[in-house]
Amino acid sequence: MTFDQYTEVIESKVKGAWNFHHALSSSPLDFFIVISSAAGAVGNRGQAAYAAANTFLNGLAQYRVAHGLAASSIDLTAVSDAGYLAEDAAKAAEVARNLGSDTICEAEVLALIGAAIDGTMSNTCNHHTITGMRITATMRPFWSTDAKFKHLLSVAEAEAAQLSTNGPVAISWSAAFKSAASSTRAEAEEVVCNGLVEKIAEVVGMDKEDMDVDKTLSNYSLDSLTAIEVRNFITRMFESNLQVLELLAQGSIRGLSKVVCTKSKVGVVAE
Repeated sequence: MTFDQYTEVIESKVKGAWNFHHALSSSPLDFFIVISSAAGAVGNRGQAAYAAANTFLNGLAQYRVAHGLAASSIDLTAVSDAGYLAEDAAKAAEVARNLGSDTICEAEVLALIGAAIDGTMSNTCNHHTITGMRITATMRPFWSTDAKFKHLLSVAEAEAAQLSTNGPVAISWSAAFKSAASSTRAEAEEVVCNGLVEKIAEVVGMDKEDMDVDKTLSNYSLDSLTAIEVRNFITRMFESNLQVLELLAQGSIRGLSKVVCTKSKVGVVAE
């Protein structure tokens, strides 16, 4: 990119935040919150200027803290049910693939802002929260080898080693789904259904054998928090973006499987 293109992107956040900092520096504030992006931590292909602008916001928050001033920065991953990505499912799927991260919902964003306001964030994570970053045995995003995330990679590798030692290696639902999606729709729906049974059983503390895919989801005590975890699983494994309320509104696990296949960006063959 040209220098002009670079500065055009960064100026609103860099100059804007710096102006706020100076304008308010003489006023005792209870909180000063900057909304940044996970792209500032991991980088984002083709968006160096955007990543740089968000990195500045994080640096500004730390600068203020070092000078005894209130500040918190929140690095957001993709927000599934509000804003630009909520209105463009194709772009949301692309961002999820690029970043290899979980999405969050509007309620989680508001909860993070609340934690920044009441001081919880400053006490637990040094005034800086990064959302959505995950490395697993079956998901290694491009940033997983970055030294900054060595601790996450080490945990993922330890979990994978434990699985291979103590039991069967976890199924790669993503790989199984992509294979089935190019075969028949019925096979793709079956893979999704099996994956959902395993995930829902995990989050509600039930045995998979006790799950009935034709019972309504309300039978399984899914609340908004556990539903968020299931939704993130669906996004990662099946590249299908659903809002939490949309997920909870489905009649059964089997019915949810059909919706996931319909909305998936993988491209499930027609019936």
